[in-house]
Amino acid sequence: MAEGDLGSFDTRYERLTGHYRELIERGELKPGDRFPSARELTELHGVGRTTSGRVHGTLISLGLIEHRPGVGTFVIGPSKGADGEGDALTAAARRVVEAFDGWQSKSKPQALTEAIEELRTALG
Repeated sequence: MAEGDLGSFDTRYERLTGHYRELIERGELKPGDRFPSARELTELHGVGRTTSGRVHGTLISLGLIEHRPGVGTFVIGPSKGADGEGDALTAAARRVVEAFDGWQSKSKPQALTEAIEELRTALG
């Protein structure tokens, strides 16, 4: 059996999601900017369509991008709340949704799946 810290293993999906999340949060990609399509992400980064689709899905669930059918995908975040505490709570909730989306298990507990869907709905 291989030795090592498996918790530090990053997948392409995690690296790409983190990369684009940071670009948006730092303001290098601003609200209204066009975001690469899943197909473009596949070509730009040499990843599969499944991976690029997961990156899109996660960034959408985090409220950082939105897809407008027939138009394209655009940056909409990061969200700015009225107070720092709300921002921190929203950011934490978005990280929970992102972690859940990245969970590699084939079966996710139904109660947790339902709670995450409720959280995703509340985040908008």
